[in-house]
Amino acid sequence: MKKTIVKILEFAAVIVALVIAVLVAMNVGVESMLRGKEEAVTLKMTEDGFPEDYIGMPAADDIPRIKDAEMWEETWATSYVTVEPTDIISTGVGARHPWVSAYTNSGRRGGPRKRADVANMALDILGEYGEYYLIKLPDESYILSQMSRDDARKLKAGGAVTLPVGRKVPSHQKVISRIGNLCEEYDVNTESVFYCINDKWNEGHNMMVLLIRLGIGAVITLVLGTVLITVIDKVLKVDRA
Repeated sequence: MKKTIVKILEFAAVIVALVIAVLVAMNVGVESMLRGKEEAVTLKMTEDGFPEDYIGMPAADDIPRIKDAEMWEETWATSYVTVEPTDIISTGVGARHPWVSAYTNSGRRGGPRKRADVANMALDILGEYGEYYLIKLPDESYILSQMSRDDARKLKAGGAVTLPVGRKVPSHQKVISRIGNLCEEYDVNTESVFYCINDKWNEGHNMMVLLIRLGIGAVITLVLGTVLITVIDKVLKVDRA
């Protein structure tokens, strides 16, 4: 009977360690650490045609700030702007990142399997989807935004954050169909999104970021699992000799 209880508790310990490891690995700012300190993008740098490389880069002081709903409505899709949100609300729903293939390598029968266009973010362990957020402008109105998890984490922590350079892009209608009620509650225009993710950088570093996260998760699982099992053995006086 005691052996059965020990096995059950040890199995539970491993599951707990795995869950904690996944949560930690998903929330470590790997991207920010790899990118380090980057040069801020100025308005002058955009005069001769704004390279896509600048989307998701730090915004200098002269990049226009979206301060109210009217300014957002008047912003063109070709304009490059930033936002200094005063609050952020998670929707829990995201759209597949542009650099993530629409198909997995294989399905159950060996052929390619199509990835979902949108997903519940709680299930996005591999970071394949970009969450839609509601961000509050200085005039207390809200707009939709897609940003890096690092930037969202800083905003949720209550810090004063100037989002990276971004632009207005059309919203993903499958996402809107899932978050429509929330958008209606906060009177959010669902036609467009402030997008400030550096697609090119992520495409080139996606595998490295994933491997680092998996490594972090594996180490935490091993260490924490060992500690919990050791505690269980001592409390129940298990003799493994």
